[in-house]
Amino acid sequence: DNAIKYTSHAPEIHISTKTINSTISIELKDNGVGISEENQKKVFHRFYRVPTGNLHDIKGFGLGLNYVKSIVEAHNGKISLTSEPGKGSTFKLSIPLA
Repeated sequence: DNAIKYTSHAPEIHISTKTINSTISIELKDNGVGISEENQKKVFHRFYRVPTGNLHDIKGFGLGLNYVKSIVEAHNGKISLTSEPGKGSTFKLSIPLA
């Protein structure tokens, strides 16, 4: 949902998966507006939304990524983010297989 909301042109979302040993790795890459390094540290916090100045045209509560992180960690997994403003974001999840 964020990849669609936070782009100024046609959204592109690439999803890839692979299994390494007994862990599944999922990578989600988009062509959105990107996230500054300062905000990357906060996007998984409950109710945190990247500031958009005085624009309030994007709806949300800042819960989605917090929920994702909680679910991944409940399955003993990890989630990470790499991003650069203007160049999109990449989220990587790794979850042990049962």
